Amino acid sequence: MQQSKASCALRVVRSGCLTLALLGAAFSSFAAPAHATSASSIQKQDGVGAFLDRVVASGVSLFSPSSASAHAQHSKHTIHRARRKTVPRHTAPQAPGWGVPQGVIASSGIVTPDGTTHLVEWDGKIATLQTGATSHPPAWAAVLVDGTQLAKACSAGWVRPLEAATNCGLPGGHEDVALAWDRSRLPGQPGWAAFWSVARHPGRRGLHFGARGTLEIALLADGVGPDDVYNQLSTPAGVDRAFRKLDVLRPYIVWWRTPDDAARIMQQSGALMTSAPVSEITSISAHVKAGAATSIFVAETDQMIRTPLFWAVPSTVSDNDARQTLERLHIQSPHLEDVPDSLNDTHTHALTISDTFWLANGDALEQRFRTWFGSDTP
Repeated sequence: MQQSKASCALRVVRSGCLTLALLGAAFSSFAAPAHATSASSIQKQDGVGAFLDRVVASGVSLFSPSSASAHAQHSKHTIHRARRKTVPRHTAPQAPGWGVPQGVIASSGIVTPDGTTHLVEWDGKIATLQTGATSHPPAWAAVLVDGTQLAKACSAGWVRPLEAATNCGLPGGHEDVALAWDRSRLPGQPGWAAFWSVARHPGRRGLHFGARGTLEIALLADGVGPDDVYNQLSTPAGVDRAFRKLDVLRPYIVWWRTPDDAARIMQQSGALMTSAPVSEITSISAHVKAGAATSIFVAETDQMIRTPLFWAVPSTVSDNDARQTLERLHIQSPHLEDVPDSLNDTHTHALTISDTFWLANGDALEQRFRTWFGSDTP
């Protein structure tokens, strides 16, 4: 009987050893403790029956799945389910809106019959115009630009030529730049001459960083009539006169580049007076009336600087979309009217920017402005 048990034990041992050899190093660390004690020592302590029981128990543990392997299989299934849940879903891209100057949306300056046009604002920089009009897809279905921007974009092929127009654009209203002042610190209504009078009205002044529009304001402040401004700027003496006037005010000027910059000057009370787009002045005033504020900027509508605007269609707009956009432009005639009815009275006067003058002289005057200012640009 004992020989039979020993023979059985020997067969089990051989089977266990063969299994261990096949499993290799993965089970070596686990199997070693189970066989650290030799068969002879176990026989001496517990007898052959105990030895057989231990070997059988060891063999069963070898063929039973460990908790670690079960966890690994569970983890695989978990990861697989997570991957299936995170498959991205493709959504249709939003159609591009119509580009308008900054501040226009808040001031509700765009006039359309149905009011359903989706508007997006852009900063007026020529680099932004080039990128937005030539990207795929384009940034706008149509964009509102001034005459100089339109001429550059048309000649460079950034916008589509139009059959019914020679300049790639359709009329889109006008943008006005006015003198705005802090009514909490200056109760009276100033003009451009008072804008330069720092001794009488101490404080910072805000002006657009560039020759266009700024030289016109300098001459108006120096007593030149609106009808004579471009006659003056067409001569070297008139240009010198404008820059001498800027020399007087330069230490007190806070420069702005975009309409949003001008709005920030007013929001932060960064100047006593500033030139600014009327749409920004209107939106700032509406915001201030809605809550507490230390200053309220209002517009002087006499001797405003008025810039004609045009709708242009970017070159990367598809033929079908361009046709639909042009139909809407012809039928609805959306346009910018930035002067509120409360300000649009008999005292409203504007000097209209001459795009013809700036197309002919703009590069030279802008270069002189930068030379005058120096390399340390704001």
